[in-house]
Amino acid sequence: MESLLLATQTGGILGPFAIILGKILEFIYDGFAFFGIYNIGFCIIVFTFVVRMLMLPMTIKQQKFTKLNAVMTPEIQQIQKKYQNKRDQQSQLAQQEEIKAVYDKYGTSPTGSCLQLIIQLPILLALYRVIMNIPAYVHPVKDLYIKVLYGLDAAHMKQFFGISNLANKLSSEKINNCIDAMSGYARGNAAVKLTKGTTLEKILQVSDKNVADKIHSINDFFGLNLGMSPGAMFHAGMITLIVALIIPVLAGLFQFLSVQLTQRMNNTASMQDNPMAGSMKIMNFMMPLLSVYMCWILSAGIGIYWMAGSLVMMLQQIFINIHMKKVDVNDIIEANREKAAAKAEKRKAKEGIYRERVLEASKMNTRNLSRNTSISSEEREERIRKAKEANEKSSQNSLASKVNMVNEYNKRNKGK
Repeated sequence: MESLLLATQTGGILGPFAIILGKILEFIYDGFAFFGIYNIGFCIIVFTFVVRMLMLPMTIKQQKFTKLNAVMTPEIQQIQKKYQNKRDQQSQLAQQEEIKAVYDKYGTSPTGSCLQLIIQLPILLALYRVIMNIPAYVHPVKDLYIKVLYGLDAAHMKQFFGISNLANKLSSEKINNCIDAMSGYARGNAAVKLTKGTTLEKILQVSDKNVADKIHSINDFFGLNLGMSPGAMFHAGMITLIVALIIPVLAGLFQFLSVQLTQRMNNTASMQDNPMAGSMKIMNFMMPLLSVYMCWILSAGIGIYWMAGSLVMMLQQIFINIHMKKVDVNDIIEANREKAAAKAEKRKAKEGIYRERVLEASKMNTRNLSRNTSISSEEREERIRKAKEANEKSSQNSLASKVNMVNEYNKRNKGK
């Protein structure tokens, strides 16, 4: 299962998404480098903001459906109550037809927001993998890790990676595996792992000092090592621990506020009658707690992304709420109806064109068939006529020959 989700440059289902996102992150890194700033933390924050803004149109569409759904929900609930104790097939079909009529009335469908979620899911998963494996997508960072590898002698390669050869004798795939191991990306059945007790810090201690300082600089974010998890910094000192705790706490807080802002978009009265309301309330509290836990156990780089993403989502939700207050739900319904009508017209037009082409083709085939049939009949009549004439001529010739034979016989025997 893990191999299907890998988003490295070498492939995977999420590969195309990860490559595009990786190019965006590399462009941001180069932009900071132009001003002499080499820091992955700042790059992740800007990167998260850019990606979330690119996904903003889909978020707005999803919020429009949420607002529309708040209006539809009471009507759907009334239909469900109407058929609550009716389990026969006819009643179930009638219920489905009435619910479908409600969706048609508002110009939408039960899967109205699914498309946005389906599009966002691979982007978010690829985004997570890019941040987990930054050296695979940001070439200046990868070059630093390559310099570290090429600076190790055979004894250190054996000590850190369990490999007997020098880096310059390894294949590009092996080098990439070693970089994955150093960046903390390698796991499970990885081709190359760091030997027990080895850390990136230990490797940098025996490498070139200038390269080691650069890697320290790009991974340092206000005293935090972005390659380590906040949980692993528990014994790093009180100040470092407090700074490390800020990431998961803020991530959970921002997500909680974002959820609360989203709930204001819904009709509270209708949500109280919704049988899923209890489960939704539990999820609204569980998701922020899950964010806190994930940001605690994962690398600080992922925590920065999660925190920045939650903050951007919260700010987006504030502006979306302000915008949606100005939008009349009737305007959304009318726009949906117009889109549905336009799609229906296009569908009818396509069906009409297809039907006309089929009819024209059938007429052409009929004319061709009729023409071929008449030609065959004429040829057949002509052949019959010619056959009759040939038979008549043959019979006439046959009779004349017999008469001539008799006359010749009489002449020969007349003198005898």
